[in-house]
Amino acid sequence: MKDEEKTKEQLIQELAALRHSRSLLETVVLEQQHAQEALRQQTQQQQLVAEIAQRIRQSLNLEEVLNTTVSEVQQFLSAQRVFIYRFQPDWSGVAIIESVDCGWSSIQGQKITDTFFADPLRRELYQKGRIQAIEDIYTAGLSPCHVNLLAQLQVRANLVVPIIQGEQLWGLLVANQCSQPRKWQQLEIDLLEQLATQLAIALQQSMLFAQLQIELTERKQAEEKIREQAALLDIATDAIVVRDLENKILFWNKSAERIYGYSSEEALGKDAAELLYKDTSAKLTEALHQVKHIGCWCGELTKVDKNGTEVIIESRWTLVRDEQGNPKSILTVGTDITQKKQLEAQFLRAQRLESLGTLAGGIAHDLNNILAPMLMSAQLLQMRITEKQNQQLLQTIVTNAQRGAALVKQVLSFTRGVETKRAILQLRHLILEIEQFAKQTFPKSIELRQDIAPDLWTVFGDATQLHQVLMNLVINARDAMPYGGVLSIRAENFFVDETYARMNIEATVGPYIVITIKDTGIGMPPEILDRIFEPFFTTKEVGKGTGLGLSTVLGIVKSHGGFINVTSTVEQGTQFQVFLKAVLENQKQPTKNLELPAGNGELILVVDDEAEIRTITKIMLETYNYKVITASDGIEAMALYAQHRNEISVVLIDIMMPTMDGLTTIRALQKMNPLVKIIASSGIEENKHLTQASGVKTFLSKPYTVKQLLQTIQTILIVNC
Repeated sequence: MKDEEKTKEQLIQELAALRHSRSLLETVVLEQQHAQEALRQQTQQQQLVAEIAQRIRQSLNLEEVLNTTVSEVQQFLSAQRVFIYRFQPDWSGVAIIESVDCGWSSIQGQKITDTFFADPLRRELYQKGRIQAIEDIYTAGLSPCHVNLLAQLQVRANLVVPIIQGEQLWGLLVANQCSQPRKWQQLEIDLLEQLATQLAIALQQSMLFAQLQIELTERKQAEEKIREQAALLDIATDAIVVRDLENKILFWNKSAERIYGYSSEEALGKDAAELLYKDTSAKLTEALHQVKHIGCWCGELTKVDKNGTEVIIESRWTLVRDEQGNPKSILTVGTDITQKKQLEAQFLRAQRLESLGTLAGGIAHDLNNILAPMLMSAQLLQMRITEKQNQQLLQTIVTNAQRGAALVKQVLSFTRGVETKRAILQLRHLILEIEQFAKQTFPKSIELRQDIAPDLWTVFGDATQLHQVLMNLVINARDAMPYGGVLSIRAENFFVDETYARMNIEATVGPYIVITIKDTGIGMPPEILDRIFEPFFTTKEVGKGTGLGLSTVLGIVKSHGGFINVTSTVEQGTQFQVFLKAVLENQKQPTKNLELPAGNGELILVVDDEAEIRTITKIMLETYNYKVITASDGIEAMALYAQHRNEISVVLIDIMMPTMDGLTTIRALQKMNPLVKIIASSGIEENKHLTQASGVKTFLSKPYTVKQLLQTIQTILIVNC
């Protein structure tokens, strides 16, 4: 009996153990099912994020990406509404994209004002990535107004993730459960957070694409505008001005702005005579009378630009009539021929000096024949007449005859009529002598500076005459600085190549020594500078100069196969550059090709309105392994640069050009490419400051040599390469 009871008890225990094991097994199976479900959901989540990321990379259509995202998120979460909320500048917002189940209100396009985001401190929470997951709006401790807002939108459970673009809060990715409370799972929260990041990428991508589209559109519009302007400016390189019969300006084109310096705003409505003329000349009155009565007039007029500088204009005037044939206005087309006139004046001046030299030479020889017997006769009479009063009269004759002979000698020197003894000279010694003389005799208020090249070449010349040249120039420099200043003397070797010779009519190809004497004195205006080499012309007081000093200097320098360049600015000083032919016997000849830096096939854009300069520069650069394209004005340069922007390494541009000047072109090129490398070039040294103000630090003075150009290009290519 006891055994039966024991067996029954054992069976009960074994049955309980089996039930417990079954329960444990069911728990394990259930946990495995949950784990499998979680893994499945996680896999689906990762797959969804990957698909959306792939879609973002492949599509530039932002609206399509956003629509697909909210639709697939709603399906994945089984949420009753998913939408994207975009903030406005006042921190209200609009539901811009939505996916919602049937039976629930659509809020797409609806403006929603949530006072929560009016507070900067609260906004900052979302700015830092805060995620709000609300299971039930009625038990989440929200403010009454916030609960009312959500209730109006039919929201019961709310999941909100911020969308951050860059560092700014752009909007929100929101999932709603409308029918009942819902506990948002961490997997669901992670999904929205990952998708918000992907949406931020899509927004950034869309913004960059939109900016690119705008830039491309603007560039196309700019290029079209440039082409239109180029077409117009090609036929309007002259100043075109229209004025009414009362002389008031009605139209003022870009070339008028360039030539006269006034903008259209400054010129329109102004009296043309008051704006462009110093006074009403008889020629201007005649032109107005003729155009009104005959209908046209042409001729040359001297006008003044905005800076008061005279410009010579070749003008064509035409009377414009209305439909009834009554005079309405006057059309004037003006060509700036100032430079042409200056070049003509230069040739005329050279011819005049040559004629004066020939005349003076003939007179000088005759004067020598007259003075010689006068001087000898007076000296002979001095020996025969002992009376004191007569001796004084005879001495007066002798003294003045000797003065006349000295003047004749100067005139003959100017006309190269005096035979001189010449030899190979090292000018270093002459310059040091002049410097020593100046130190001993010039006022202490004048600071002397000297710079002589250590390997200075020699010249074949007359030491006395060249000493006279240097002495005359330094004394003139001293006289130009009555209150002190700086007098500098520099000597250097200089090889004149074909390019330089083309730009300077007095230069020939070959080696020269350049002696530069520069002062910081009172300077000279153009009308004085134009006449300084004329015989007997002087600005000094009576008795302080014969007017033969610089004439003699010019004659001596020319007789030595040289030439002189002079620049001067009032109140800033004057610079004389004396070029003397060098002798290279027993000296190392300058090698032109081997010593000069060559290119590596870089493309150079050469912009110059002078065809000869463009041609010789192109030939020169191509000789040294550069590729070259050329433009005759700024408009053509811009078009070529736009076409070859990625290939052009350097732009060499002349500052003084018609149509569009160099400075305007430089600014336009810098807008097209802020990193463009530009070499500005001009024969006017003052333009260097203007180009530097425009951000161009590299300046090449005209005329330049092959060596100067190649070294400048090499330098600018190396910098920032």
